[in-house]
Amino acid sequence: HKEFFELSDEALNKRARVTPKGVDELIIEQERSELLHRIIAALPEIQRRRFLLYYEYDFNFYQIGEMEHCTASAVQKSVSVAREKVKAEMRKYLQP
Repeated sequence: HKEFFELSDEALNKRARVTPKGVDELIIEQERSELLHRIIAALPEIQRRRFLLYYEYDFNFYQIGEMEHCTASAVQKSVSVAREKVKAEMRKYLQP
């Protein structure tokens, strides 16, 4: 036995566990994503590569070190410096 209800989009959204994002939220999210990509692209090549391997592709420091023929501590330092640069740049743009 099935029951059919005519519910508006608003009523369905209220029942949903995850409410859809509004247009403003989507635009802000898109702008932040573009800003993050620009900042990462501006990193020095080695830092950018290691940062992306660690955060985007989920490699650990030892795996990246093997790929780059260096120590895990060198990779960790490089990723840490890159992360701090990214955070500093994001703060400059996002603070009023």
